Amino acid sequence: MIISASGMAEAGRVKHHISNNIENSRNTILMVGYCEPHSLGGKLIAGAKEVNIFGIFHEVHAAIGSIRSMSAHGDYEDLLHFLSCQDASKVRKLFIVHGEYEVQKAFKERLIQKGFLEIDIPERHSETELP
Repeated sequence: MIISASGMAEAGRVKHHISNNIENSRNTILMVGYCEPHSLGGKLIAGAKEVNIFGIFHEVHAAIGSIRSMSAHGDYEDLLHFLSCQDASKVRKLFIVHGEYEVQKAFKERLIQKGFLEIDIPERHSETELP
């Protein structure tokens, strides 16, 4: 058993472990937590038959499994609970900078329903002035 960190299998030693073990049908690669669909982990979970790792194509013969319930990231409810101690009328601005855009928009709507009105979903490398 090899335990290796990198949430979506996009960097670090996990890529080496997957590269060295993915073609052996006696192996299982278990992805734990959320994987963005275009990441290596996401492609494996989606059932890709071949993946490119370090510029080398590998046929997927290992069994691929997924446990989504173990994500280290908080969900909507966790984040809303974290913000519940704030007076929404006194919060000048919130930035949503993590997650897929459609999910960010949905979370922004939930925040607006909770009374937070200044919410920005900035584009990558954008700059802003704080109020």
